Amino acid sequence: MKSIIQAQNNILEKYLQFAADTAFGKKYGFKNLKSYHEFRKTVHITSFKDYDTYREAIKRGEPDLTWPGTSGKFAISAGTTGAPKDIPIFPERERSDKIFLRRVALSYLRKNPNIFKIWGKQMSLPGTIERDPDYPGVLFGEISGHLALMAPPVLSRIQILEPQQSVWMTFKDKLEIAVERGVKHDLRVLTSLPSVMLRYFQMVLDYTGKDHIGDVWPNFRLLVSGGEPLPSYKNHLQKLCEGMPLHFIENYGASEGYFAFNTHQDRTDMKLVVDNNVFYEFIPNPSQNRDELYLQETIPIWEVEAGKPYAMVVTTNSGLWRYLLNDLVIFTDLSQPRIRVAGRASDVLDNYGETIEAIHVQECLERVTAKTGGIFSSCTVGVVHEDAKKSPHHVWFIRFAERPQDLQAFAKAVDEDLARTNRSYNIRRNGDAIGMPEFYALTQEAITSWQNEHTKVKAQTKFPRMIHDSEKCLSLMKRCEKLA
Repeated sequence: MKSIIQAQNNILEKYLQFAADTAFGKKYGFKNLKSYHEFRKTVHITSFKDYDTYREAIKRGEPDLTWPGTSGKFAISAGTTGAPKDIPIFPERERSDKIFLRRVALSYLRKNPNIFKIWGKQMSLPGTIERDPDYPGVLFGEISGHLALMAPPVLSRIQILEPQQSVWMTFKDKLEIAVERGVKHDLRVLTSLPSVMLRYFQMVLDYTGKDHIGDVWPNFRLLVSGGEPLPSYKNHLQKLCEGMPLHFIENYGASEGYFAFNTHQDRTDMKLVVDNNVFYEFIPNPSQNRDELYLQETIPIWEVEAGKPYAMVVTTNSGLWRYLLNDLVIFTDLSQPRIRVAGRASDVLDNYGETIEAIHVQECLERVTAKTGGIFSSCTVGVVHEDAKKSPHHVWFIRFAERPQDLQAFAKAVDEDLARTNRSYNIRRNGDAIGMPEFYALTQEAITSWQNEHTKVKAQTKFPRMIHDSEKCLSLMKRCEKLA
């Protein structure tokens, strides 16, 4: 723990000195802050909106605002709701990302030294990079697209679809070309969002008429993912690659930075990187009201406890200071910090006081499918209130790798399990304040169609885990097959 404390304090001390003469540093008197406690007391927890004025000026070339120097690149968030968030990428951030990705690769190779099993053609499906005429010379796009532009030339020789070219393609064109070219090669490694991987596999099978990925690429071995929770898609991906010696590498990162990665194939938690230019803070017992989160006290990493949920606050070389992420994490190990991402801080359905979090949905389905059978890969829950004379009710959209045999029994079991484990839901169900939930089978076609109508689809556009808008929920229902 001593080395963790030292590494984190070194990062904070370095940042306060390095950014002392920036506009942000002068505003909060960084030169006078000598400890974490002074930093926490002086700088309030920040949100994306706190940087609006700075961000606009950075886009127009003004230097030394939230971080020394200027930035001509912005990482676009892969959000599920609201307007996309764009965060400046400074040279120091680029170097940190490269260090992180090198560590990920070395960690895998140490445990899997036979490099020849993955030595062959690779496919990367990064996000798209765009230009904005309002900001000449500035590049906007998902962080995966920016990293693709920085990839060393040697990697282009093993890539089926050259990343430096694919980042300028639309998401649709990129996938179609990747399918046409990919089936002609001995693909070994695929890197992308889990949802994009699944869509790519489905398109490849449709294109070839095959039933199994092993029939197309018998030597396929490794999936490298990030940007979305891998567990939501892992079952489905394994089903399409059934019987193959498949390995997964999951990175936990965002437009704000890279934070953790999995190091063992038999574990779902991830190693938190504490010595690569991210200073971490954590909010214990995070409020379900996001506005209240900004008023809660934080603790440093050396005061966290295992098994408890925390909201994560980061200070990074993207010029973000005590920035609140939208993620909840649980520590599984403290000596060599390991975390499990438990969900999104805003992934809560509380329209009628029922207080259902995304993690509750995941755990409920895991318990129920263990009893009723079936394999699910992901789930989205929405709420509808079509008739003022009737109670509102939830709608569960589930992606099944294998459906339960008795769907009526499955639906009843989900409702009963949630009522047993969630007091707020139970009270409202018993009082008929919320009706019996409906269940629909969610397909990739339904997702794509819904996103085309309700979101701007890009490679890193995430599908929401909670839908609060009744009209949007009804729109998705029309695209899906009702189960029970």
